Amino acid sequence: MPIEIKVVGTAAGIRNAHTRMPFRFGVITMRAAPMLTLAVEIEDRRGARATGYAADFLAYRWFDKRPDKSLADNCADLLGAVETTRALYLEAGHGGFATPFDLWRATHPEIERITLASGFNRLGASFGSSMLERAVIDALGRLAGRSLFELVRDDDLGIELGAIAPGLHGRAVRAFLPEQPLARVHLRHTVGLVDPITAADVREPVADGLPETLEDYLDRDGISYLKVKVGGDLDEDITRLEAIAAVLERRERRFWISLDGNEQYRVPGDFLDLIERIKASPRLERFWAQVMFIEQPLDRAVALDAGVAPVLRTLADKPVIIDEADGWLGAFEEAILLGYRGTSHKNCKGIYKSLYNLALAAVRNASLGRDELFLSAEDLSNLPVVPLQADLAAVALLGITHVERNGHHYFRGLGHLSEAEKAAALTAHPDLYERRAGEVFLKVRDGMLDCASLQVPGMGFAALPDLAAMTPPDAWNFASLGQDG
Repeated sequence: MPIEIKVVGTAAGIRNAHTRMPFRFGVITMRAAPMLTLAVEIEDRRGARATGYAADFLAYRWFDKRPDKSLADNCADLLGAVETTRALYLEAGHGGFATPFDLWRATHPEIERITLASGFNRLGASFGSSMLERAVIDALGRLAGRSLFELVRDDDLGIELGAIAPGLHGRAVRAFLPEQPLARVHLRHTVGLVDPITAADVREPVADGLPETLEDYLDRDGISYLKVKVGGDLDEDITRLEAIAAVLERRERRFWISLDGNEQYRVPGDFLDLIERIKASPRLERFWAQVMFIEQPLDRAVALDAGVAPVLRTLADKPVIIDEADGWLGAFEEAILLGYRGTSHKNCKGIYKSLYNLALAAVRNASLGRDELFLSAEDLSNLPVVPLQADLAAVALLGITHVERNGHHYFRGLGHLSEAEKAAALTAHPDLYERRAGEVFLKVRDGMLDCASLQVPGMGFAALPDLAAMTPPDAWNFASLGQDG
C-alpha cells in the first residue's frame, strides 16, 4: 500500500576517485572523477523519520558533450541540476505529504524547465531528478524495513504507470517484474578505447597486482560477456576489433558482446561503413556472430531523426538501442517507432523511468507475439558502495541478467573509501566483496557477481557512506581532481 512522506532535510558531499589506469570513452580520457553523495531525510504521517542516500559520479562529457563546455562546466551543471531538485523536493514538503512516485511526478517537469533554462539539457535534468528519487526510495526502504524489490512489488512507492503513459492505465508495475529479484548477474566487461588487449599492448605497466589487459580478465575472472567500444576512426576500429577477436578466438567458450558506438557518428552512413567492414573481414566473422546488440552509435542530435529508420532496417540482423538519446520520459517510445529495439537502464536516468520502459517493452512484445524490445544494463564506472550496489539492486529488480561493469578495472577496488567503510561493506556484503593484497575488491566468480545480500532495507546497501569524510559541494573545486579540464 502506498506510503506518503515528505522531504525534511538534505546534505551532500563529494569525494574524488583516481583511476589506476586511464579510461577513454567517446571524446575524453578519464584519470579522476568526483563522486557526489546525497543524503535525504524523510518523514511519514506518523512523524517517523529516516535518512536515505544516493551517489554517482559527476560524469563529465557524458551528459553533455558540447565542446564549448569545459569539464569543470560539466560538473557545475550536474551539481546545479541536483541543487534545483533538492530545492523543489524541500518546497514540495511544505505543501504536505505525497507518495514517492507522486513527489517525483510533481517535480520532474519543473526540474526539466529550470535545468533547460540554465543552458543544460534534459539528460542532465534526469540526473538531478534521479538523485533525489533514489535517496527518497532508499530512505523509505529504511523507514519501512523493505528492500527495493519489496517496495516496488508491494506498491509502497505508489507507482502509477498510467500517469506516465495512458496506455498503461490500470497495469500494476509488479506484473512486469520477475517473481524474485536476481541473485546473480553476469558481469559484462568493458573494453575501453585505450585498454590494452594483450601484454604486448602495455606501454606503461601499472604493476599493482591487478589485471591490466583483456586477456587477464578473460583468464582470471572467466568473463563471457563483453562491451566493446568503437571510436569513429574506421581503420583504427577495424584493426582493434580484429585484435580483440583474435584474443577471443583463442578461448573455447562462447562470448556475448555489445558494441558501443558512444555517439561517435553524426552521419548514419559512416556507421554503416563500419558495419560493412566488420562483415567483410574474415577475422571478424565469429566476433560479429556473437554481437548481441549495438549501443547508441549516432550522436544524440540525430539519433531520433526520422531519417534514421532506413539505417536501422539495414541493421535488422542486430538490435540497436539508445543510451545518451534516452534523455526524457518518452524517448524510448519515440525510438521504437524508428526501429530501435531497446534502451539502457542507468540509475542516473531514473528508477521510475526504467520501470516504465520495462513495462512498455513487455506490452509491445506481447502485442508482437515475440520478445523483440528489451532493456540493457549499462553504467559509467560505478564504484562501491552506494552507486554500485544501488545499480545492481535495480538490475536485480528489473531482471536484466547481465550488466556492464568497468569500475573494478579502472579503479583499485574500494581504495577510494575509508578503512571503516571498506570493513562495513565487506561485513554486510561478503558475497559481493573480498579482501586480498591488503585491499577490498569486487568479487567476480566465473564472470558473475553474487548480489543476494543486496536485498536489504533501502536501495541495496547496508553499509552507509561517511558524509563527514567528504567535501561539501560549495567547498569542492574541479582543480582538486588533477584532471585536465
